[in-house]
Amino acid sequence: MQIHRRKIRTRFFILIAVSSFLFLAASSSVLTAAEPAKVEIVIRNYTFEFQGGSLRPNEPGTIVLKNSDKVQHGFTSPYLREQDVQVESAAGVAYGKGIAGVYINPGETLRIHFTPNRPGSFQFRCDLHPDMKGELLLLSVQGVKE
Repeated sequence: MQIHRRKIRTRFFILIAVSSFLFLAASSSVLTAAEPAKVEIVIRNYTFEFQGGSLRPNEPGTIVLKNSDKVQHGFTSPYLREQDVQVESAAGVAYGKGIAGVYINPGETLRIHFTPNRPGSFQFRCDLHPDMKGELLLLSVQGVKE
């Protein structure tokens, strides 16, 4: 009888441990999946330097833009005019659709939150310095089913 109780207790603790592990693993993957995609761009020496990240169509995303130059720059794009965007800067937060672009002062970082509505090219430029241009590609990648 004593051995039978130990086996039941051991199985119970193993069940609790496995259940806890599965719950934590599922919670972790849900939290990771909920994080928006992000692209980081640094403005340095009158150029847009891509620092990494990716954006996907129909998924919330953020462009983090940092101005490391000693002058103000613009960030404009026809693509942004099609989007509902939220722009966070040191001055505050702005919301809207049809925002043509933003200005970023020296040393500042701002975040542009939006959900890209289609795959394709996302061209942008600095409207204050016409030679400053950049492009992001928004790719829709599907999983392969076996």
